[in-house]
Amino acid sequence: MKILITPEDIIKRCLWSKYKKYVLNDLRKSEIEKIIIDNELISLSENDAYVIGLLRVIETENLVHRFRLEIEDFVKIKTTVNKDRVIINKNSILNEVREFKARFPDEYKPQEYYQKNIDKMKEYVDTVYNQINELPFIEITFKEKEIAFVYSKDVNKIIKFKN
Repeated sequence: MKILITPEDIIKRCLWSKYKKYVLNDLRKSEIEKIIIDNELISLSENDAYVIGLLRVIETENLVHRFRLEIEDFVKIKTTVNKDRVIINKNSILNEVREFKARFPDEYKPQEYYQKNIDKMKEYVDTVYNQINELPFIEITFKEKEIAFVYSKDVNKIIKFKN
């Protein structure tokens, strides 16, 4: 099965960074920028659609909500238990939060209402990033390296209860 979709549709579903990483990985930056600007229909294989997550998402204008859902899923997947503590690697959660903003490339020029939602989401993501970065952390030695972890419950509180 082939799926016809535009780059804008991929971006609006918050999948651009995955599409770029897994499908456009051999293209130069200028070629990728041209794909975004031209916004022409592209044919996506079912396998590529599955890998980037297209088959499990819907488009929404509420990007803050979409961000919350994705980070909640990430926390569920990456959380670990250590000495009865439910924790997550601080750097991995911060990278995931920061990466969400990369799903909306600078070359993408949406309609004004959608740009407002992007701006609101980016502001929210920055706030969440700073709050997670300020959380108290636990250092655990792993293979002679100190790794910082934060409590998963603290990350969930930030994601679920902040506007």
